[in-house]
Amino acid sequence: MMTLRSAAAADGDQLFALIATIDTFNDSEKELACQVIRDGLASPENGYDILVSLDDHGRLCGFICYGPIPITVKRWDLYWIAVAPRVARQGVGSLLLRAMEEKVGRGVRVYVDTSATPAYGQARSFYERHGYEVACVLPEFYGPGDDKIVYCKEL
Repeated sequence: MMTLRSAAAADGDQLFALIATIDTFNDSEKELACQVIRDGLASPENGYDILVSLDDHGRLCGFICYGPIPITVKRWDLYWIAVAPRVARQGVGSLLLRAMEEKVGRGVRVYVDTSATPAYGQARSFYERHGYEVACVLPEFYGPGDDKIVYCKEL
């Protein structure tokens, strides 16, 4: 049985530990994810909402971080989604994504950025399976040979 709830300050250590286990994230990405999590836990006014998924023992299974895009109307960013390797491919990511979509509501457009590198192939496939479509590709955005792919879904 999985529990979903808003993240609390007490979840910080588990969130940071989970980020450290995600091999797809490079060191800079891990550092940025931790900063976003710190900001989100510090105050909801920072623009980051974080949902966590916990198992029956209270262990973190995954999280999703998202928020409204400033100066837009009904446009949201999905900043981070991560699942603990021990429960990978067991539906935790899908559960978190659906929960986020329900919370932001209908008539909202959600954007998510990802890399075009092979390491992010599973992430791209995940978004596409959930109805996200490529909105644009920014060539070599992250560096030589590393395009940024922006996905979008109208809820």
